Amino acid sequence: MARHAYMLLILCTLALTGRAQTVVAPCTDWLATVDEPSQQIVLSWRPSADSAAMGYHICTGSPCLDYDTVFGRLDTSYVCTSHLPTETHLYRLHVFDSARNVSALTPPFGNMVLQVDAAPCDSVATLTWTPYRGMPGGLGGYVLMVLLESVDSTYMPLHRTDSLGARSYQLHLSPHITRFHAKVQAYSADRRLMSQSNIVAYERTTSDTAAYLEIRSVEYDSVRVQNRLAFDVDTAFHTDHYTLYRSIDGSPWRVVATLEPPLALYVDSDINPYDSLHCYQLEVLDGCGINPKYSRTKCVVVPTPPEPSVYFPNTILAGDPQNGTFLPVVRGLQGTLYELHIYNRMGILVYHTDDPTLGWTPSPATPQGVYTYRLRCRFNTNFVKTYLGTVLLIK
Repeated sequence: MARHAYMLLILCTLALTGRAQTVVAPCTDWLATVDEPSQQIVLSWRPSADSAAMGYHICTGSPCLDYDTVFGRLDTSYVCTSHLPTETHLYRLHVFDSARNVSALTPPFGNMVLQVDAAPCDSVATLTWTPYRGMPGGLGGYVLMVLLESVDSTYMPLHRTDSLGARSYQLHLSPHITRFHAKVQAYSADRRLMSQSNIVAYERTTSDTAAYLEIRSVEYDSVRVQNRLAFDVDTAFHTDHYTLYRSIDGSPWRVVATLEPPLALYVDSDINPYDSLHCYQLEVLDGCGINPKYSRTKCVVVPTPPEPSVYFPNTILAGDPQNGTFLPVVRGLQGTLYELHIYNRMGILVYHTDDPTLGWTPSPATPQGVYTYRLRCRFNTNFVKTYLGTVLLIK
């Protein structure tokens, strides 16, 4: 802020005499507006027609307090970098020449401030703004401009009112509108001058968001032909449900399941082993149930399933660490259908399992002899087959 001793002297003289020397022609068409890109208050005016004018003095408040001095008769604007556009300010201008003569002060004029008020998650937002003061030629009215994200690419006029109308408007938001930007324009009665308020940005959401929302791992189980997902999710911020999406080989995302907290594990059995890439994404809505939050995508590559085959040992050597267990070697299993039964010569069941990783290890009390097995399972070709045979236990 430029400070000059002779300007202070002029102000002191005015204070003592109670009148100003009006030798210099005054400036006209003064205006206060907010620059849209920088969001700073900008003062502008039409330069004095007096060729003796040296510059302009800007003061603020009433009485007129020193603010800044602009040197140059043809200078027509000033950026008020130290004033916030979200606060109202009043300004006045006068012209001075080299002989310390000053023009009459302009009437007070100032910026408008727009505010938005809405309860959390509410679909109604109330926009209010302060009046524009000191419009040359009189105030014609206001135009409320709104940009609805996901709908508009530019600001659209939403509401008009004259200078005496209410300076407020209730904006009713449809469910798919979560964010908007708004500003107010004031125009002179002859439509020559236009002042703009600050821009307000509003997001219809609460501050509670998931601290973390991750799919920690996705593992493919080739035996059961299913994907096992492990989550790392903060479910403390609300108890709403989570939605799991899946994409197969780059296909569009589709809902796999709706999960309720707490989240730990999920098994996706509805998959085709001949699809190579399975990707997953987890979604949760914010506390308003409006804005979705997404985890990072997690994928698993499913290897080409093996051709179905089964190998049965024909001998069990009791107590042998390698050959003491009867475990069929099955390739190409699909799903959970796996049933292995072992019977003795009398047809009595001595062992049963539905876990393809477990086999029959005879106890020391099991008699030596021939035993019958029965295996029923489903293969990745979706074919169910039953096998019957015998195995010799040697002790």
